[in-house]
Amino acid sequence: MNIYNVIILDESGSMSSIYKETLQSMNEVLGGIRKDQEEHSDQQHNVTIVTFEGHGIGGIKTRRDRVPVEKIENFTEKDYRPGGCTPLYDAMGQTLNRLEGLVTAEDKVMATIITDGYENASEEYSGKTVKSLVARLREKGWVFAYIGANQDAVEVAKDLNISNALNYDATPEGMVQMRFSINKAHRKMSHLMACCAERSMFDKLFDEDDK
Repeated sequence: MNIYNVIILDESGSMSSIYKETLQSMNEVLGGIRKDQEEHSDQQHNVTIVTFEGHGIGGIKTRRDRVPVEKIENFTEKDYRPGGCTPLYDAMGQTLNRLEGLVTAEDKVMATIITDGYENASEEYSGKTVKSLVARLREKGWVFAYIGANQDAVEVAKDLNISNALNYDATPEGMVQMRFSINKAHRKMSHLMACCAERSMFDKLFDEDDK
C-alpha cells in the first residue's frame, strides 16, 4: 500500500519567530513517519513537502517530492527561509491538483496544512475553489488535517471542508505539542489504514487533549 504524506508548510515572515523549532518539528515528524512504516511493513510511506510564502504561485516551492521516507533527507536551513505573505489557497490548490495527477486510485493520501496566519496573498485559487477541491478529494478517500496558530483553526478548517483541525501556539513550547500531535495523528492514520477502517474514522485523528 502506497501512502503519500503531504505537508504544506507556511514559510511566511511571521514563521521566523519559531524558525529553529519548525525545522526540528519537521524532522521529528519525518522520524515519526519512518516509525509508522517500520510498524506496518505492508505500507510504503512517501513524503512531499511544499512551502509557501510571497505572492501567488511564484512563492510556492516543492522541497521534497514523493520521496520514500526511508530515503528522505532531513529538512535544513537551505529548505526553509521565512519571508513574505501567506498564499495559502494557491499552495493548497497547486499541490493537491498536481498530486492528484500522479497517484492512483489505490494510493492513500494524507495532506497536512501548517500555518501561523490567515490567507492573504493567493492569486489563482480562492477559498471556494479550494473547498470544492478538498471535498472532491475526500470523496476519493484523501485525508486532511489543518493546523493553525493565531486563528480559530477549527473554523478555518471547516470553511475548507476539513474535519481534522488543531490549534497550536506559535511558541517553542507550542511547537513541541504540535509535532507530538502530528505524529500521533499519522500513527493513528497508519493503524486505521492497516485495519481498513471506515472512512468516517479518518475525520477523528486529533484527540481532545491535542486541541
